[in-house]
Amino acid sequence: MQTIKTPFEKERALQILEKAFHQSPGIIWMIGEKQKKIKSFLSMFLMEASVNDGAYLTSDNNGVVLFFQLQHQRSSLLLTLKKIYVLLFIMGLTRGLQAIKYKKMIDEIRPKQGWFGWLVATDSSVVGNVAAYEIKNFMFQSSDDSQEPVFVETTVPRVRTLYQKAGYIEYASMKHPWQNLDIWFFKREPNLIKK
Repeated sequence: MQTIKTPFEKERALQILEKAFHQSPGIIWMIGEKQKKIKSFLSMFLMEASVNDGAYLTSDNNGVVLFFQLQHQRSSLLLTLKKIYVLLFIMGLTRGLQAIKYKKMIDEIRPKQGWFGWLVATDSSVVGNVAAYEIKNFMFQSSDDSQEPVFVETTVPRVRTLYQKAGYIEYASMKHPWQNLDIWFFKREPNLIKK
């Protein structure tokens, strides 16, 4: 895995994320179905992960993960301005205020310490699962090395099944307050390292 730094890497990460999340119900409810908005919205997520040293591409540039420690979250003036822009001009005030309330609800369920896999995606046009395997190994190894759990969430039933097959345990779920969606919360405990 490599930290996303260069303009090429950022653009490649956004291409993968856009393709993976262009129909994600967990994102569409916040921005509507205008695909022009999704890139700006996802670039905010990428910026936030980057500020938290948590934006990665796989070694073959076909997978991306936004993955950082919850207890070490940071912000920046540029990120704050980007969030205000997205709230006002991408989401709109009504959806933006709903998104803020929604985040508070999620934050009440999500633990405050451990690794958080915010967005995980691979290029669906590439045959094979090399990138997905590298991402999983990276996330699990980070968890094992720090002896902290990994947390992920989804609103997509197919992804819920994939997380279960990958070894995650569902620890909570909730109904979306404004959409006909379920949100599933998963964790993966670290393997104990004997010293």
